[in-house]
Amino acid sequence: MVNSYIIAPETAGMTRRDDGLPADDRIALDALSVFSKKWHPVVVLTLSRYGPLGFNDLLEELPEISSKVLSDTLDGVRDVGLVERRVVSDSPLRVEYELTDAGADVIPIFDSLGDWGTRHLESESPTVLLADSDRRLAELYGDWLADRYSVVRAHTGDELERSLDEGVDVVFVDDGLPGVDLEATLNVVGSLSRTILVVGDRPAVELLERSCDDVLQKPVVRETILEAVETQLRRQGESADQRARAALAAKLSFLESVYPRERLATSDTYRRGRDRLAEFEA
Repeated sequence: MVNSYIIAPETAGMTRRDDGLPADDRIALDALSVFSKKWHPVVVLTLSRYGPLGFNDLLEELPEISSKVLSDTLDGVRDVGLVERRVVSDSPLRVEYELTDAGADVIPIFDSLGDWGTRHLESESPTVLLADSDRRLAELYGDWLADRYSVVRAHTGDELERSLDEGVDVVFVDDGLPGVDLEATLNVVGSLSRTILVVGDRPAVELLERSCDDVLQKPVVRETILEAVETQLRRQGESADQRARAALAAKLSFLESVYPRERLATSDTYRRGRDRLAEFEA
């Protein structure tokens, strides 16, 4: 793997001129120029979220890009050391592309840019709906989110139903919300918004069959709430298969954090979930 690289001034896309800027600022501008081409950052982020990927896999993930443009883009990001090409098999020839250490190092920068864009570029703040019968908790969660998002609260099934509309981006649903058929509610909410199920006790393995994008367990801290919302907002616009894969991975990861692997391995539901995730990733 390529661990580091130096962007030469003549290839950086911005000339180093005597503009009075400190050297560190000029280096930052040179680094930004690496991502000035439309598809360079898209390919890097795609490989970060779903890689390593083969050429055709990338085409499938990026339906708007042509084969020629993808080939040129891969050459470009390889030239600057962000991506490497790895031969998986010689006969038949099969290759995969994955991020180098240098490529992986830029992902936190993209995450920070996403947070910045959410706060400063959106014409309207995303809306988060908190559906929890515990008014104290709903108020607390709302206070944590209010400086970044528009917050709506619901404490019963009827209030949740009245609050749902296409303007809601992320919905937290407490599994103990009174007056609801939880699975039916999650199906409806999930068709309109990104959905996070909040559970009090350790749920059964059948959680894998719930229609939600992520799962949190009480007690929840501020950083966890914010990260969960930001993750779901970043995933808006992904395909149905991408959403299903991410949701299944999140639910499996949650179960593995609260149950021993050997206990989960005895569950047919868990094994089916693991097999399905392997199919997604094949």
